[in-house]
Amino acid sequence: PGERADATHALARAYLYSDLTQEDRLAAEAAMTVLLDDPSPLVRKALAEALAGSDMAPRSVVLSLVQDQPDIAETIAGRSPLLGDAELVDLAAGGSEKIQCAIAARAPLSRTVAAALAEVGGAAACLTLIENFDAQFDAEEVARIAERHGHLAAVREELLGRDDLPVETRQALVAKLSDT
Repeated sequence: PGERADATHALARAYLYSDLTQEDRLAAEAAMTVLLDDPSPLVRKALAEALAGSDMAPRSVVLSLVQDQPDIAETIAGRSPLLGDAELVDLAAGGSEKIQCAIAARAPLSRTVAAALAEVGGAAACLTLIENFDAQFDAEEVARIAERHGHLAAVREELLGRDDLPVETRQALVAKLSDT
């Protein structure tokens, strides 16, 4: 599996960065499609690592990898520029907390995706979202995170440390602290 993973990584890098003919590109894409069914997660992880950051990756392969095991999907969910807001919202709604955290750490992160994470994300994902300076969100999302996870010290402290925290949310967090 290790040798197959190395070969897979090399194939994907060649697809992305070599000057291939159209015929060779199609053959490489077909080979990567076949590799999606490799029984070893090492091979699929190598494919995900090689393709994750590129907007030149085959979209069908990327969409398959984001539906793979959590550690493979996490790589794609956190870095692939081929995933649009709608796909990221769907992943956040149905994904594990690791995938939610990977999405929350994306740079940049749109307000649409941030709002979805604030609404359905686990505590770790919301904490990652708050810490992401490249995420776009406003008072509504902050208030929702405070409402859902303000009872947790790490989330509460991160929110209270924000200069742009609305007064109402600050008061709600102090009330949660008092209750806790």
